Parts: sequence; structure tokens; C-alpha cells
Amino acid sequence: MVLSKREKIIVILTMLVLMIFIMDRFVVTPFMNSKESIRLEKQGLVNEMQDATRLFKHKKRIKSEWQEMINGGLEKDPSGIESKVLHVIRQLSQDCGLTISSIKPDRNRNESRILKEIVFNLSCKGGMNSVGQFLWEIENSTLPLKITEFQLGAREEDGRDMSLQMKLSAVYLPEEDKKGDENEQEQKGDA
Repeated sequence: MVLSKREKIIVILTMLVLMIFIMDRFVVTPFMNSKESIRLEKQGLVNEMQDATRLFKHKKRIKSEWQEMINGGLEKDPSGIESKVLHVIRQLSQDCGLTISSIKPDRNRNESRILKEIVFNLSCKGGMNSVGQFLWEIENSTLPLKITEFQLGAREEDGRDMSLQMKLSAVYLPEEDKKGDENEQEQKGDA
């Protein structure tokens, strides 16, 4: 069977198209798919590495804050933190111009937590500026304090005679937990 010139061109073009189709189906498309999956996997790994880096930076910052709390204000016995907080509350209220009506510490008996807490019920009176300054000072104290509840009232609309009732939470690290933390640090120092 003899093919004409035109038929030869058609057969050659058909074979060429068929080869291109086979190359695309079995070589180019799998290569492009694997390249895309590798790109996605690389992006996932880069994201994981960035997350890990952020986590390590966060760990360093938190660890230094934790150490600062332990060294600066985190007591091992409840009476120590109680006396410090009472002293700070009295000093701050005096500095801010507040009159304390009552302070009542209440030790929480929750044994399941690592950090134990003491709740202070506080009632005081003063001007609006005094109350605002007092709240700001408590929130920015170096002691491990947190305002858990507060109620603010005024006898008159001008804000000269305000009453503040609040609950403060102070935490302390019991003796055995603080020793465990120090032993862990010594072991890291020896390594």
C-alpha cells in the first residue's frame, strides 16, 4: 500500500499529535502535579517552621516572665503573698487617695491546681480619678495579681464620691512546686 504525499503528512501529524498526547498524559501532567504537590508540601513545612520559631520565641519570653514572677513576687507560702498584697493595697490606696472600708483575704482551698490563689475582697471610696489610678496601678503591679470582679458606684453624677468593691486574685507557688521548678533549672544548668 502506497501512501500519497498528503496521506503521509496526515499520518505523520496524527502520530505527532498522538505522541504529544501520550507525553502530556504520562510525562508532563504527572511532572506538573508532582511539582505542585512538592510546592504545597514545601509551603506547609515553611509554615510549620515559622510556627515552631514563633513558639520558641514565645517560650523564651514566657520563661523569662515566669522566672521574673518567681524571683519578684511569686511566694511559696500563702502568708507571705498575703502580707505583700495587703501592704501594696494599703500603700496604693493611700497614694491614690482612696479610703479603704474593708479588706478580707480568703484562701482558696482548690488542691488540684499547681498555683494556689488567695482572693481579696476589697471595699473602698474615693474620687473617679483616684479609682481609675488605683485600678491602673493594681493591673500593672509586679505582684501576681488579677482583678477578677469589680463593682463601681457613685452617689452623685459628678464622680467625686465613688465606691469601689472588687475581688483581687493573688497566686502563689507552694513549696514543693517551687523546689521542683528549681531542681529542673539545676538539671538544665548541669547539662
